[in-house]
Amino acid sequence: MAIGCKLVVVQYLANESYTDRAESQHVRDTPVTARRGQILDRHDRVLATTLESQSFFVNHISDADTRRAIAVRFSRESGESTRRMLRRMSDERSFVWLARQMVEGPDLDDLPDGVGHVVEMRRSYPMSTVAAQLIGYTDVDNVGIEGVERSLDSLLRGQSGEISSRVDALGRAIGDFGVVKRLPEDGADLVLTIDADYQSIAEEELEAAVAHFEAESGMAIVSDPGTGEILAMANVPLYDPNDFGRYDPAVRRNRAVTDIFEPGSTFKIVAVAGALEEGHVAVEDSVFCEYGRLEVEGGVIRDTHPMGWLSVSEVVEESSNVGTIKIARTLGPAGLFRYARLFGFGGITGEGLPGEVSGSLKHPSSWSGRSLESISIGQEIGSTALQVVTAYSAIANGGYLLAPHIYRFGRRGHSRMVETGKDSVRRVVSSQTAESMRMFLQGVVARGTGSRAAVAGYRVAGKTGTAQKAYANRSGYDPDLYVSSFVGFLPAESPELLCLVVVDSPRKSHLGSQVAAPVFSRIMQRILSRRGTPVRHRAQLAASPTSRARPRLDRTPPEVDDGFPYLEVDALTIESEAAGLRVPNVVGAPLRSAVSELTRAGFRVKATGSGRVVRQIPPSGSVVLSGTVARVTCRNQSKMALENLRM
Repeated sequence: MAIGCKLVVVQYLANESYTDRAESQHVRDTPVTARRGQILDRHDRVLATTLESQSFFVNHISDADTRRAIAVRFSRESGESTRRMLRRMSDERSFVWLARQMVEGPDLDDLPDGVGHVVEMRRSYPMSTVAAQLIGYTDVDNVGIEGVERSLDSLLRGQSGEISSRVDALGRAIGDFGVVKRLPEDGADLVLTIDADYQSIAEEELEAAVAHFEAESGMAIVSDPGTGEILAMANVPLYDPNDFGRYDPAVRRNRAVTDIFEPGSTFKIVAVAGALEEGHVAVEDSVFCEYGRLEVEGGVIRDTHPMGWLSVSEVVEESSNVGTIKIARTLGPAGLFRYARLFGFGGITGEGLPGEVSGSLKHPSSWSGRSLESISIGQEIGSTALQVVTAYSAIANGGYLLAPHIYRFGRRGHSRMVETGKDSVRRVVSSQTAESMRMFLQGVVARGTGSRAAVAGYRVAGKTGTAQKAYANRSGYDPDLYVSSFVGFLPAESPELLCLVVVDSPRKSHLGSQVAAPVFSRIMQRILSRRGTPVRHRAQLAASPTSRARPRLDRTPPEVDDGFPYLEVDALTIESEAAGLRVPNVVGAPLRSAVSELTRAGFRVKATGSGRVVRQIPPSGSVVLSGTVARVTCRNQSKMALENLRM
């Protein structure tokens, strides 16, 4: 009767409980990992993919000799010290990973007793350092940690599946197949707007500049101003996401969207464009620039090149602080703040990029007595490199602020699932104002501070920036640390490529015209030299923008040190080979640098004397016909100093 009662309990009253216990002992649910989606550039070249790898483990080995033998074997495989691995394999611990995600692991037929292995998927970055800060990386469990890998982790990760199989008392599978409870859904492949070739070029040129000028770091962004697509986003120092643990976290972050800096003179377009748009100034107006010295609350603001009367265009070309401040005063604090916000400063445009910050722009109610003057020339404001690119894109594309983006579309198989396009946020200025600003910015490269950004065969518009860095632990500016930058676009008449170069804390020189502008030129030249570049054959050679002639003040040749030794030459005669060549500005440059720049622009040169260039014919900015000889006159600085003493 006792046995019968027990059978009734087991078979009827507690049937479900015993069934569940039996199933848990004899049926095992095994997850089936979904394939993580690939990350590709705009031409479907793989930037991130997933490879099959082997991971090895042990489950509580009590014998000390066996543990030591295993530790010695796998310390060679994983790079971990034998002593540390032995500590992890102590008696108190049961499951211990010996090595994870090894692409080339030990022979599976020769594993020590007690060592198990599983197949895992490992993230791989075939192009190594290319766009590493933008793409980010994953941890050993294939979870996105930084960059695109993190921001779109749910899209890339997919959905794991599950297989149910029967096992014996020792946990070994019975039979070859189980029951599929849920099929895995692989992650979507993500196609970026990035061009891997452009990215490599930007990184190589930026890295060379950071090394040459002994700078702390650098950033470069190449974009399409007509769509907002980011074609390259470079950060130096570089790092390899395949071995991200070896690098400092500061190196791994995407500085172009996370780091805030004072934009300096590149911000001056805000005040000038706003005043033009509101009708406070006109293109033909002139501004008295006080010969480079303006008293403001708390001190004096000076110009690098003291000037008297300048046109609005020349204020931009010469990057006059005094002229810009006087133009900004016509807007007033509320107007300057409004246009700074319209141009995208102080906020995230669109949906934002991974890690993007909003920068720093105080409301006028918090401004001091000199904030209007300081902010108008790019001080007392913190911006990201991406915000500067967004603002200049609005000038380049005719007045529209476009949301910058790096995602083109996602896809599973042959079907697209997420697609982005041109996203117009708002109109900033009218097309007429944008056209006037483009004309001013062309003058910066043709006749002003940005002459070293010239690209042979193309009309380039752009702006230099040189901003002192604030002290890290107290108020005020460090006189020895600067942020040097240049932002420009081409062809100026119909912009299709825009590039920003920022070099942080260069040592050999600090002027944006000497540090960043040449990097812009080299990046653009290399990109334009590629056969597939759409704008390669679209250069339109035209006369320079007209402006009424004004007497100009002589300026002292800038202190320039390109690392070139002085070249002792009496005369070098060559003739230009192409028609319609624009003459770059080489006054103040060492002779070798001047010859190199003129030659790169398509000229042949006749040089007289040695040292630095003090005169050039034809003048910079003019467009000359084929056969014209560029003549430069040079004088040695030591001789000039001696003559000055005699005077």
